Amino acid sequence: MKSFNRYKEGTVKSFNRHAAFSLRAVLVATVVMFGIIRSNDYVSGAAPAAFAAEQLALDALRWRQTSGPEGASIISLLSNGPNLFAGTSAGLVFRSTDQGGSWTAINAGLPGRSVTSFAAVGTNIFAGTVPGGVFRLINEEERWVAVNNGLTNVSVTALAVSGTNIFAGTVFGGVFRSLDQGESWTAVNTGLPPDTVISSLAASGTNIFAGAPALFGGGVFRSETQGKIWIALDTGFPNVTVNEVAAVGTDVFASLVGGRVIRSSSQGEKWTLVNTGLSFSTSVTSFAVIGTNIFAGTFNPFIGSGSGDGGVIRSSDQGETWTAVNTGLPSQGVQVLAAVGTNLIAGANGGAFRSTNQGGNWTAVNAGMIGQVVQALAAVGPIIFAGSSRDTGGGAFRSDNGGESWTAIRMGLPPSQTISSFAFVGTNIFAATGERSNSNGVFRSTNQGESWTAVNAGLPTNGAVTVLAVNGANLFAGTSRIFLTPIPGGGDSGVYRSTDQGESWTAVNTGLPAHVDVNALAVVGPNLFAAITDGMEINAVFRSSDQGGSWTEVGAGLPMDNIVTSFGAVGTNLFAVSDPPLGSVIFRSSDQGESWTDVGADLPPFAHITSFGAVRNNLFAATFNNGVFLSSNQGESWTAVNEGLTDLRVRSLVVVGTTLFAGTLGSGVFIADPCLIHVGASGGKRWTR
Repeated sequence: MKSFNRYKEGTVKSFNRHAAFSLRAVLVATVVMFGIIRSNDYVSGAAPAAFAAEQLALDALRWRQTSGPEGASIISLLSNGPNLFAGTSAGLVFRSTDQGGSWTAINAGLPGRSVTSFAAVGTNIFAGTVPGGVFRLINEEERWVAVNNGLTNVSVTALAVSGTNIFAGTVFGGVFRSLDQGESWTAVNTGLPPDTVISSLAASGTNIFAGAPALFGGGVFRSETQGKIWIALDTGFPNVTVNEVAAVGTDVFASLVGGRVIRSSSQGEKWTLVNTGLSFSTSVTSFAVIGTNIFAGTFNPFIGSGSGDGGVIRSSDQGETWTAVNTGLPSQGVQVLAAVGTNLIAGANGGAFRSTNQGGNWTAVNAGMIGQVVQALAAVGPIIFAGSSRDTGGGAFRSDNGGESWTAIRMGLPPSQTISSFAFVGTNIFAATGERSNSNGVFRSTNQGESWTAVNAGLPTNGAVTVLAVNGANLFAGTSRIFLTPIPGGGDSGVYRSTDQGESWTAVNTGLPAHVDVNALAVVGPNLFAAITDGMEINAVFRSSDQGGSWTEVGAGLPMDNIVTSFGAVGTNLFAVSDPPLGSVIFRSSDQGESWTDVGADLPPFAHITSFGAVRNNLFAATFNNGVFLSSNQGESWTAVNEGLTDLRVRSLVVVGTTLFAGTLGSGVFIADPCLIHVGASGGKRWTR
């Protein structure tokens, strides 16, 4: 039963050309949650027959974006006249006309891929994306159009402008040049290593500079002929990874791995090391200049979860010495900087920050920037909770008014960590902050999320808690391995149970294979279901009828070579998602998992289901790439219900009454109010919400 889990990570990986210069592909995750268990493990307690006379009016279902949560993973900035543009790793562009005070999304025409770079030529604005190529903004229509003719490599990592010429750096394609505002492109790679990766481009006068990582002929290259010929420059560090190249006045700066910054005052002929005040683990991601001060954004990929620590450093002596200026900045790492007049804007995983006093202090400026990756949703009564991915700052948010406003509720939660799952036991709220690459365990709040306390006694120290479920007063945690080989004394992955509000946990794995990852949990009546995998040979569904005391493998009819990634249920019908490479397959069981039937043939190819939600007897399925689908006949057929849903990359669902909320990959939370048709015995109809 061999299978490879392409969605191993519990969060979407953002593209970060500054940190490692390798493309971190956007992965689908399955650790989303709502109600008392994960949203992709939804259980409706009502019997299907109870609502047999109710149907959804599909033409009445409309989505609209809520007001948040605000924030985004900003990886590119451009200041152009009165306009400031911000590009995100989730593929969105925001524009501000008041120096970051407020933001408006302008995404029509964009492919939803990482916006890595911007360039301006006159009144034309260009955006580079990975993958997707180059797009030009049509200002009158607030719309982007692809301008990729001749651009044979559309993974664009960097843009630069010299005069009216535009240069695009790519992954494995070197440099391309356009002489006609992006209408056509030509490769200009003479002198560059073959199939090289370009990490950065900069223009200084008529010279163009390119940086490349060590694995692809690393170093700094210069072209004095508008890209026709390139020469490798002797920086004193042969075949070194270059993170960033920037022109600062007549000087050129380059940041290298290992916390090193070099400066050339001779257009690259000679270089001087200028890194006093920088640590070895610091990676400089960007530069900006205000007056005589040079600012650098920094990122530390070796600290914490991988989202990195860092901030902003300032030099008043042309880089000879650097001083940290981070007051007010979260420890998330700064991915990009831009000077807007005398103000400095920093783009980080959590959004935009502004300093009006040369970096002396910083203030978050995210009004209108609805760009959160919402990994988990949950609801208790009218209150909605949203869990953010670490790629957009992590942590939790709460809305008390149906999404009209959102408040960050992070006190006591580990910084910059994904919330992968929520659960409710009585008045207590639990949040799982672990991912398969990192573990911080379970946190409990007794005051609606205002503050959180770690409750991890008995949980494995070498396992990540990725999913929570509740059965009665018992709280269950599904864990996954951080390391394939267990660490002595660290405990093993599997299912854990708490009978005392998280104060202590006990492994309940009798009957389960050892050393497996728990992908999903679901509760149907008295039974608890677990989908497990070891990533290689074991892919199975198990059932426990005694609160986890013992487990029995079930699943006749399920494919043996594909991993079950999520559960859903309506009444006594249980649904399981198997997720092979060509798209999700939905299976239904009407006998508590003993046997399964393939349903869901109407789903489009390559549709990957991430979560379920139910309104009465109607089952909704959220997909990573095709929006939301509805089945009103227990999964036999499905219909897309995406009107108004401008981001089809849906990560999580939650139902409040008959209102549906959807968390997306980079556009926050959307809301829809399904309209139910009640069919009477005489055939008459009435409509309700």
